[in-house]
Parts: sequence; structure tokens; C-alpha cells
Amino acid sequence: MTTCCTPTENQAASRAAETPAAKPRYFVDGTKEAYEVRVEVPGVAKEDVSINLEENVLTIHARRKSAAPTGSKPLHRELSDLDFVLRLRLNTEVDEEKMTASLEHGVLALRLPVKETALPRRIEIQ
Repeated sequence: MTTCCTPTENQAASRAAETPAAKPRYFVDGTKEAYEVRVEVPGVAKEDVSINLEENVLTIHARRKSAAPTGSKPLHRELSDLDFVLRLRLNTEVDEEKMTASLEHGVLALRLPVKETALPRRIEIQ
């Protein structure tokens, strides 16, 4: 595989206008069988991540919440709510039924198997 994906426009479009958005740092690796995508989303809980694949565009949206504990009054605050938005156009069809995702230590790991119909085939001459 030479190129697997390309970033799309408007990376930092936030769902909520009052919450700033950032393009997360990410890494994509791949073989002819699958893409492996790792995205840094520090401080994000798994229930605050959504992953969508539509028309070969992978969209990852994650929200970091920075609410202070109940009853506390922060003296200084540098952390704020933040949306992470990443959109990648995949150059090969992915088998949506076999996609997997995990979130550990602020890194979202995705495995996106390529559809069998998109894999190269060798044709024997008879």
C-alpha cells in the first residue's frame, strides 16, 4: 500500500461553537489486509468518543471534559473542554463489520480490515 488515507478539509470543526476544537495527533500504518490507526486523545473517556465511517471517510470525534469536582472552586484553570476532530478519507474500502477500537492511556487504537473484494488477486493462466 503506498498511501492509505488523506486528511479532509475542516479538521477542527467543533460540534458546539463554544467548545474549541483541535486536530489530534495521529499515526496510520497499514498492510494490504488492514489499516492500523492510533489517535492521541488525552483526558478523554471512551463514552465521549464517536467513530463513524461513511463513504470511505473515517470521522473521529472526541470530547475532553474538564469539569471541576462538585463543591470545589478552582483557583486557577488552564484545562478547558476540548473537542478533538479527525477526518480521514480512506483509499480502500473497509469491512465495517470487522472494525475494532480500543482506548487506553489516552490513545485510541483502531483496526480497519480491508474488504476482501478490495484486496489484490492473482489470476492464474490456464
